[in-house]
Amino acid sequence: MPDNRDEHNTLIFPLSRRAGLVITGDEALDFLNDLLTLNIANIDADQVSPAALLTPQGRMLFDLMISQTDDGYRVECDADLMPALMQKLRLYRLRRPVDIAPFEDIVFAAFGEVEGAGWLKDTRFHSAGSENQAWRRYGDLPPNHTADHQMTEDTYRAARYRLAIAEGNMELPSEKALPLEARWDDLGAISFDKGCFIGQEVTARTRYRGLLKRRYAPFTAKTSFPIPADIICDGRPVGEVLGLAKDADGWTGLANIRLDAMESGKPLTAADTTISPLLPPISTIKA
Repeated sequence: MPDNRDEHNTLIFPLSRRAGLVITGDEALDFLNDLLTLNIANIDADQVSPAALLTPQGRMLFDLMISQTDDGYRVECDADLMPALMQKLRLYRLRRPVDIAPFEDIVFAAFGEVEGAGWLKDTRFHSAGSENQAWRRYGDLPPNHTADHQMTEDTYRAARYRLAIAEGNMELPSEKALPLEARWDDLGAISFDKGCFIGQEVTARTRYRGLLKRRYAPFTAKTSFPIPADIICDGRPVGEVLGLAKDADGWTGLANIRLDAMESGKPLTAADTTISPLLPPISTIKA
């Protein structure tokens, strides 16, 4: 598979299916903090961090990546969901002095060494145990970096899947996915001590009472198969495959699987293909 390494041995990917909003105004910080799972005040200027807007019942409504701008915050999401996110935030804004507008920048992801201003550390990969550097960038690339828009996103998705990092509505279906099942607590996307946010009570109760029965997990497979696909163990469905990407050693995927099935040691199959969960997730991003 061709990769997209520039002269600095850096892997760079344009993420055409990502877009977002810029939130500005005197109360932008408090506005976002009242709504989202993350303590926005803890985001450093050189970071981009995950957060979510939940339903009152504690399910994912929008998965987000948050970073600072010169006068506010950038809120990245799936491009298809951006109009719905804008509508929802404007509904919650009420009379607060907060401006909400789309941003036009291209979103880039990168692994390896980067140069120049504008690169933001993607905190998800560090929180998930990666020893490699992952970055986000909004806007044009600097002259010393290049990116091929024909490059497949398989390398980027496989890198996420190995660490159980879900992204986008296909992997975090709106009003269905639970943030703790999706390991968003492990990724530093949920603050349990900042105070209330939408869906906070249900999320905290699930955590403290140990009510989780499923968990997102990476897996490997020797062949490809159509997704989504049910995962079968001992003749019964125990989960669902959410994504699959070509990897150097075969195929790497992301699935939501019952914990008792993963712990049973019994074979797991999807579309008549054996899958092998990777627990704990492994970090093998190479740049």
